[in-house]
Amino acid sequence: MTLRILHLFPRLLGLNGESGNVEILRLRSEWRELPVEVISYDGGDPLRFDEADLVFMGSGPVSAEVRAHPLVLGIGAELRALASDGVPFLAIGAGFQLLGESVTLEGGEVLEGAGVFPVTTRHGGTRVVGDFVVESPRLGTVVGFENRGSFVDVGGHPTLGRVVYGRGNTETPGEEGFWEDNLLGTHLHGPVLANNPGLADSLLDTARSRRGLSYVDAAPEALRVVDDRARHARETIAAAPLSE
Repeated sequence: MTLRILHLFPRLLGLNGESGNVEILRLRSEWRELPVEVISYDGGDPLRFDEADLVFMGSGPVSAEVRAHPLVLGIGAELRALASDGVPFLAIGAGFQLLGESVTLEGGEVLEGAGVFPVTTRHGGTRVVGDFVVESPRLGTVVGFENRGSFVDVGGHPTLGRVVYGRGNTETPGEEGFWEDNLLGTHLHGPVLANNPGLADSLLDTARSRRGLSYVDAAPEALRVVDDRARHARETIAAAPLSE
């Protein structure tokens, strides 16, 4: 039995090293002796999207977001079907925006989203760059790197958590991202799962449960070592976050 991770548009939407998140998911599963197959999709020939157990989509600059837009719309129906079927999604930055309902660019042009996430995005305002600290009701302290000049409206839906340092979804610090059922979207850039393995395990557990798969060893020594390092990194960043 193999867990299949669908990595969407890695060539266009992988500017901030976010492809590392896929590698982290793969390793955390394989260290527990559950094999993983990573399927990369950059457009072109259609795939059997219904075979995906977990979907990841990273970020990129606005120019890449505009180029990726028609490609994302072209598979919107397949992605919505996966989301409705309980497949977990992790979408970051531009990927999160394109999987929403719409993206309003700074010049006023509106891009239709794929409609996986019930959110809208508006570009503009002061760009925020620096460490990002969020207090999550599910996981406790979550840390990452914020680099954005956009705002996300999630309506009344639950978020990843409350912003402790950084800006988050709105023009004044409040909440960050979107996390409801199997859908997780955020502007925590880079390989955010490295410092926050609880996020990775939550996604993997959702994928496993949906398929009825199990780990041979739920807590191997390799995970204990990297999780201790991640905990130390979170504590260090949260204690003294920096911004440009």
